[in-house]
Amino acid sequence: MMDFNGISVLVTGGNGAVGCNLVRKLLCLNAKVVVLDDFSQSKQGNLPSKHTNLTIIKGDITDEKILCKVFSRKFNYVFHLAARFANELSVKNPLEDLRVNVQGTLQVLLHTYKQKPERFLYASSSSLYGLQKYVLLQENLMPNPSTPYAASKLTGEHYCSAIHELYNMNYSIVRLSNSYGPYDPTGKFRNVIPNFMKAALAGKSLVITGTGKETRDFTYVDDCVDGIILAATQNRGKNETFNLGTGKETRIRQIAELILEITKSRSKIVFRQMRSFDHIKRRKMDISKARRLIHYNPTTKIEIGLERTYQWFLNQNFR
Repeated sequence: MMDFNGISVLVTGGNGAVGCNLVRKLLCLNAKVVVLDDFSQSKQGNLPSKHTNLTIIKGDITDEKILCKVFSRKFNYVFHLAARFANELSVKNPLEDLRVNVQGTLQVLLHTYKQKPERFLYASSSSLYGLQKYVLLQENLMPNPSTPYAASKLTGEHYCSAIHELYNMNYSIVRLSNSYGPYDPTGKFRNVIPNFMKAALAGKSLVITGTGKETRDFTYVDDCVDGIILAATQNRGKNETFNLGTGKETRIRQIAELILEITKSRSKIVFRQMRSFDHIKRRKMDISKARRLIHYNPTTKIEIGLERTYQWFLNQNFR
């Protein structure tokens, strides 16, 4: 993987679940990293704040004064991960999704292109595929977003393309698929794995919304981070869109059972009615394009990823 020695990088949303893991990897690769985050959806302490190559700026990506301050520096790469997360929360307040995920993305793009960086990396989402006839999702499928969050992520992709056409700014887009791992927070609108983990450690029931037979392509965060960096730095990733998943589907019930086994919990699995906006029964990402063009190679099996996530939870005193 590329050595970022002396290279200046901006990571928006760099304190988030994927963002802070990306920042840590970039620092290990000797990058000089600036993080812009408003800390509205992540905890303080996710980042090694005393690292000499890390600068943390607290602010909103729709705040022009903050953006002018951030972009007073010159960046070689911009990784745009800042977003309001995710589907269920966007249904509750779609206008806030529009403000942050669409307006904010455009504002960051308009500041970025003026610097002519090597690459602008946009973190999109597999949720934009929506309901499809096919289980295996390829990048060339027509998106079918069914939530404001999914629609906002698709709009961000279109803005990347438009800014490229207007100003010749190079970009890469990655569609993340159910990422999980350390620093992924629990909460009402958060992901299933951290919420299952917290419930198991607390001796509470693991609540599945649906039958448990529904599948997703769960991707360990280290594999996501590797794919993000490869997409941004490989020449054949330029102005391309990539699925970042594992190419494998796992049933939600299997996830719950594995977590109970790993945590040695006696918690029960209970079932609730599927959420009204969630119509996806199965999902699996076709990652052949990413394998071919940027040499993306996810290696973390679900059992290993869950065990690593469990160890992180233990260190956070979640019991």
